[in-house]
Amino acid sequence: MTSTIFFTQAYNARNTIRRTVNSVLNQTHGDFEYFLFDNGSTDDTEEIILEYAMLDKRIKPIHINYNHITNGGTIWATIIHATYAKYVVWCDADDEYTPDFLENMISFMEDNNLDIASCGYEKVDGFSNEVIKRRTLDKNLIIHDNLFTEEFIKYRGFTAYTWGKLYSVKHLRSSNLIATERKNRVCNDSIWTLGVFREAARAGVYGKAMYKYYQYPRSLSNVDIESNLSSFCEYWHETKKYLEHYGPISKINEDFLYAIHLSLVEEAVDKVFASELSTSAKLSCLDQIFKDPVWKDTMTRNADQQFKNLAARGEYVNNVKNRILALPVVSEHREQAENTIQCLSLSPKHILF
Repeated sequence: MTSTIFFTQAYNARNTIRRTVNSVLNQTHGDFEYFLFDNGSTDDTEEIILEYAMLDKRIKPIHINYNHITNGGTIWATIIHATYAKYVVWCDADDEYTPDFLENMISFMEDNNLDIASCGYEKVDGFSNEVIKRRTLDKNLIIHDNLFTEEFIKYRGFTAYTWGKLYSVKHLRSSNLIATERKNRVCNDSIWTLGVFREAARAGVYGKAMYKYYQYPRSLSNVDIESNLSSFCEYWHETKKYLEHYGPISKINEDFLYAIHLSLVEEAVDKVFASELSTSAKLSCLDQIFKDPVWKDTMTRNADQQFKNLAARGEYVNNVKNRILALPVVSEHREQAENTIQCLSLSPKHILF
C-alpha cells in the first residue's frame, strides 16, 4: 500500500509540466502514486503526461476531453474517497517541490501526530525566476489547543493555498473536508485550506521552504479582476470566522485581522491598476474595495505598531490617490475619480497616521 498520493491538475501546461513532474518523481521518499490529470488541454500536455506514465509506473494518467475548473476538484475528491493512502499532496502544474519535501513532511507529521502540515515556500517570477517572496520559519511550529489562537500571527501565512501541504486522508474524510469543487476565484483554495486547519486537532508548519510557486501575468490571480474582488472580501470574513471558532478574538489578533485586510486591499488594488480594464472599470473596482465597511474600520483602528502596513496607512492612501490622479481620466470620468478618492480617503481626521 502506497503511503502518499500526489495530485496535479494540468491545462495547456506544456511549458511547465515537465518541471512539476520531475520535482515529484525526484522525491527522496519514493513511496507514492502520482495522479496526473489533463483537464481537456488543447496543446500536447496529455502526450507529455502519457510519456512520463510509460517511464514510471507510479504515474496514473487521467484525461477529460473538455476543460472546466471544477473538474480537478471532482477528481481530487474521488481519489481521496477511494484511496488506501495515508496522505495526499496537491501540486500545481507550473510549480515544484524540493526533493526532500515528502521525506521531511511525513516524518514531521508522524513524529507529531498531525492532521495537516504546511511547509515554507517561495513565490517566483515565472519569466525571470526571481524570488518575489519567501515565507519560512526559523523553527518548526506545532499547533494545538490554545496555540491555534496564541500562535495565529506566526502561522496564518502558511494556511493559504492548497499546495505546499501534506494532508491526512483520514482527517479530510472524518471532517467532511474533501473538496468537490474548485471555483474559478482566486481565494477559494485558501478558504478551503483554512477550514482544514480549523477542523484539525493538531497542525504544524515545517519552516523550510520546500515549494516554489511560479507566478505569471495570466495566472488566475491576475485575470478576471472584477470577479476576484469579492473573493478577497470573502477570504477576510472567513479568516475572522476562523478565529471566532476558538472563542473571543484577542486585541492583538483583531489588529492582525485588519493588517491582513490591508494587505488584501494592497494586492487587489495593484491588480486593478495593472489590469487591461478601462479607466471607468478600474474606478468601479476601486469603489467596490473602498466602499466596503471593513475599509473604514481598517483606516480608523488604533492598532499595535508591530503591524507595519497599518502604521503606514496614511502613506498608502496618498500613494493610491496619486495613482488614481495619474489615470487617463476624461471629463466624464472626473466625477467618478473624485468619488473614488473620497471613498479611499474617508476624511483626514479619520485616518490614523
